[in-house]
Amino acid sequence: MGLCSGITLQRGKQFTDWFFYVAILAIHFFTRKIPPRGEFEVKEPRKELKVAVLFAALGALFIVGNLYLRSTGEQVGFLVRLPLLLGMALFTFPVGLALYLWRKKYKLPQFGLAFRPVSFLFLGVLIWALTGLFAFIFYRQGIIWAEGYEELGGVAGMIWSGLIMAGLAEEFSRFVMQSRLQRVIHSSGFSILIATALWAFMHFPINYFKGSQVSSIIVYCIQIIPLGFIWGYLTHRTKSIVPSTLAHGFNLWGFQNG
Repeated sequence: MGLCSGITLQRGKQFTDWFFYVAILAIHFFTRKIPPRGEFEVKEPRKELKVAVLFAALGALFIVGNLYLRSTGEQVGFLVRLPLLLGMALFTFPVGLALYLWRKKYKLPQFGLAFRPVSFLFLGVLIWALTGLFAFIFYRQGIIWAEGYEELGGVAGMIWSGLIMAGLAEEFSRFVMQSRLQRVIHSSGFSILIATALWAFMHFPINYFKGSQVSSIIVYCIQIIPLGFIWGYLTHRTKSIVPSTLAHGFNLWGFQNG
């Protein structure tokens, strides 16, 4: 490893360490002063957890199938492409999981979509801004707003791809998993950690088919766990995925972008 790589990793570690503790403390004290108004309802924790894990596994398989076909460069027929697209819509993007909970008569706030108190929206923006502040201090090359704007097709693309497709979809999936897991193992910390680790390694096939080395991808997946833990803790303390979706959806700065 060269000197520059060593400096990069060291500054990235400083970014992660300082940001993690400051963000966790900010969430803790903010929600202590302004506590949430309700708890998540979980009707059948074990069964719903199994379904969430199964759907996540299917989502990973459909990602692999879709990326593999793209990597071959072969033209495939509509009858091959359609099942892959439907599978990704249902399982990679958690439409299937949402439909499953809807059939179990869960109401909108129990999907994690609670918008009160409104001050929690400010907390989501605060955590997002803290990410940018620490990136500016410790890892400016992780700030990729210009690249994101160009790659995603402007503001509308950033809202759709970042806030909806990434932020909302991923935070909803992890919320379902961690809230059910908490009821099963009776530990909020380990529930967030396990759900976040699974979420992090869902990024493995995407980076693998981009041509990255396996060892580098494993390091990357481990590297983003603290950031995911912060978002999971934000959901746990606010009893809503809305603040974490805001913090996640516009996260175009940070060590994970290196």
